[in-house]
Parts: sequence; C-alpha cells; structure tokens
Amino acid sequence: MADQDPGNGTQVAAQTEDCVRPAARASFGAWSFATKILLRLLRILSGVPIVSLLVCGLLFLVFSKTLKGRSVGLSGSILAGLLYCSIGYWNRNWFKRLKRRLYVALLPISLVLFLVPLILAPDGAGAKDGHLRHCFVDGNGAFARYSLWNIIPEVDQVAVGMNVLPLGDPYVDFDKAKRMRSLTAPIYEELERDAGFGSLGSVMGMAYSELFRGEFRTGHYYVFLPRASERKQLPCLMYLHGMGGNRKSHLWVLSKLATKMQCAIVAPTFGLGNWDQAGGAELIVDVAREAIKTLPIDPERLFLLGYSNGAKGVTRAVVKAPELFHGLIYLSPVTEDEFFSSREFLLDHKSRRILFLHGGQDKRIPQEFVSSAVALLRHHGCNVQLKVFDDEDHYLILSQREAVTDDIIEWMAAD
Repeated sequence: MADQDPGNGTQVAAQTEDCVRPAARASFGAWSFATKILLRLLRILSGVPIVSLLVCGLLFLVFSKTLKGRSVGLSGSILAGLLYCSIGYWNRNWFKRLKRRLYVALLPISLVLFLVPLILAPDGAGAKDGHLRHCFVDGNGAFARYSLWNIIPEVDQVAVGMNVLPLGDPYVDFDKAKRMRSLTAPIYEELERDAGFGSLGSVMGMAYSELFRGEFRTGHYYVFLPRASERKQLPCLMYLHGMGGNRKSHLWVLSKLATKMQCAIVAPTFGLGNWDQAGGAELIVDVAREAIKTLPIDPERLFLLGYSNGAKGVTRAVVKAPELFHGLIYLSPVTEDEFFSSREFLLDHKSRRILFLHGGQDKRIPQEFVSSAVALLRHHGCNVQLKVFDDEDHYLILSQREAVTDDIIEWMAAD
C-alpha cells in the first residue's frame, strides 16, 4: 500500500476549515444580532418603569405642598436618574468614569430623603379616645402604615392629581383645577392641625389599586363620633365618596356637621368610587349593619349620603336593603333612574325622605338630569326636596361646605 501524502491531509483539513469558518461566522453574527435586539428590548422594558418613576418623582417634587411630599419626589427623581443612566449609558466612557462617584454620592441621599418621610408616616391611630378611627368589616383588615401612599401626605397626592386632571378630564380646565386647589388646600391645612386627623393617614392607595387592576375591596370604612353627646343613641350619616377615592378632606367637612348636630359619620371606602361594580352595594349594607351593632347609633335614624358617583351606591344599597335607610341625600349626584321605579326601591318609600343638593353650573351632571330624576321620584310618590345652588358647579362639598352641611343638618333635624 502506498504511503499517504501528509501534505494532502493538511490540504483537506484546510479546505474543511474554510468551509466551516463562514458558517461559524454567520452563526455568530446571527447570535450577536439577536443578543443586541434582546438587550435593546430589555433596556426599553426596564426604561418604562424608570421613566414612570422619574415623571412621578418630578411631579411630587414640583407640586407637593409639604416637605415630606417633596422629599419623596426628590428621592424618586434621583433614583430614577441613576437607574436611567445605568441602563442607557452603561457602556459610555463618561459614565464609566463617573458611575462610582455618582452611586456613592447620590444613592445615600436618595435613601435618606425617602427614609425620613417613611419614619414620620402617620400610624393610622386616629384619635386616642377612638372617636376617629379606621375600621374593617368583621375586623378583617389592617391599616397599611408603610404603603407609599400613606408615606406621601394625602394633600400632596390631591395636589398632583388636580394639576394633571385637566390633561385627561374634559370637564376640568386649568382655571377650574386652580380653583379646586384653592378650595382644597385650606381644608387640609385645617385638618392637619387636628391631632386625630393628622395621625389618621390616608387610604388613597385603595383607589390606586383599582386603577392598576389590583384588589381594592378591603371592607375599610372611617368612623367619626362627636366627643360630647347627651344622647345614648346618635343619628348616623353614612357617606359614599365620589370618583377619586375616600379623601380625608371630605371627612373633615362632615366631621364639622357631626360635631354641630351630634351625629355619627361612617364613610366606607370602595376603590376609585365605582359603586356600581360588584361588591359596592354589599359593602354599604355590611358596613351599615356592623355600625348598628358596634356603634352608639339609632338604627331608626340612619341616613345615606352619596356625593357624585357615590349616589349610585345610595340607590343600589336601598334596592339591596330598603329597610336599613331612613333618609337619602344625593349631592351633585350621578343618578341611575332605572332603579327608582323598582319594587325594592319603592318599598316603604312614603316613610323615607330624600334630599337633592346640586349646582346650577354643574357641567359634569347637568341640572336637567337631576330635575328629571326628582320629577320621576315625585311621580312615584316619594318625599323629595331639591335645592339648587345657582352659581356653583360640581364641587359643592368644597365650595359651599358650610351651606351644604347646614342644609343637611336642617333636613336631618326636621325628621
């Protein structure tokens, strides 16, 4: 057998390598391209929450009314800026040279700016004598002291909301938003000087839970009882908040009514205020029955007040349990007139009084809608009273708080 030529083997190996190399290069190129696309997608996906954090931080930094709100806003802005640079400029020479200094200098500052408001967050205790407190149906719940939306004062959340509201609400322009802020700010200044309201904290996080598709049906409700009372059993006014959450500013307004008239205030929380969703009417009825059992209130004088979207809850709760509620108050209401003709709503309607309070310049709920609802109720034989504030808009509870509470007191006392 002839000897094999070593040079021939080398030549074959070289030819094989020449064939494999382009394939390997092509495979590597495809992998490198896919990796770049994947990294870019990851940077985009991580950039969305970072940019969101930056925008929210700047909003609270600019529009907050308190130092705690600005502190949290600045903390979020610094942290978002660092994260943005780390994701967007991680391979830039200028960032490589500065990143260690930036982290060492700015991360501790961001942490301290957040920790101080965290430590000072209201504990939710309310008044020491229990006249103002958080409650949960059947005791199945607890106040979330260290939630972000309790760490940031409620007044700052409302201030930011009112500044951005004109961008998404066709009924609120920038002039109206400015007026709303001027009406709300003094109320928060007043309530923060009260020790009980100051330590009460905020439950606005339940509204945000619904906004971001989280669970908001916590069974929470506020209770306010006047400190001095000669009566063993008090009348009770249940308040159903409108869209935007259960704000302390509205509870503060009603607390003045309660002190003047010597009545209890019970205010359930239902997310954003979509009381027509599943569980809304059930919560109202459950809270009413629990309040009758646990509070010094007269079950024969339980009144139900719904503001704006809360009026839906008033009507639906009466349909569900008509025997519970002695009187109904619709304040700047969103009415569901189809329920007014139902057998359940009209049960014992002759003994149930109804009061409507509305603003004549309300663009969100035009006066003719409310007048139509009142006419329908009167057609069914209901005892209905309507008062229109000709020059006012949808926000009567803020702009005419004393007149509104005086009208409610007079109406309840006439029973």
